[in-house]
Amino acid sequence: MSESTLDGTTKQHVIEELTRRVSAELASSKTNVGSEESAAGVDQDSSYGVDDLSQSDEAGDLTGLFEGVAAHQQAELDHIEGLDFGPKDAVAPGAIVEFGGNRYVIGVVADSFESEGAAYEGISTDSPIYAAIAGLRLGDTFSWLGHDQRIDLLA
Repeated sequence: MSESTLDGTTKQHVIEELTRRVSAELASSKTNVGSEESAAGVDQDSSYGVDDLSQSDEAGDLTGLFEGVAAHQQAELDHIEGLDFGPKDAVAPGAIVEFGGNRYVIGVVADSFESEGAAYEGISTDSPIYAAIAGLRLGDTFSWLGHDQRIDLLA
C-alpha cells in the first residue's frame, strides 16, 4: 500500500502532466484541422475533375470532424484549468484518490498517464464509479463490481 496522501508539489506535478497531455492533444487536433482545410481547397484557376471535387468534399468533411474533436479537447482543457485541485478531505472533483492499487484524478476524463513514476487515470463525475465514491473519506470502503475497495489515498 502507498502513502495515504500526496504532498502539494506532487499533486501539482500530476495536474501539470495532465494539462500538458490534454494541451498536446489539442495542438495535434488543431494541426489536423489545418491540414484538412488545406486539402479541402480546390484551385479555382486550375482545371479539376470529378475526383478532385470528391476528394475536396471528403477533406472538408474531415475538417468538420477534426474541428469537433478540437472543440471537445478545448472544453476539457478549460474544465481542467477551472477545477479546484486544493487539498480534499472527501472524494470530490479535483481530488486524487487511490483504491485497488490504482490512482485517479476525479472530475476529468483522461486516459492513463504517468507522473513521478505513478500511473493515473481520470474519473468523470458522470461515471458510475464516481457515484459510488463521491463524498467518501480516506479509509472508507465501498463495493464495486462485487469487490470491496478502500480509499487508500486522498489528496
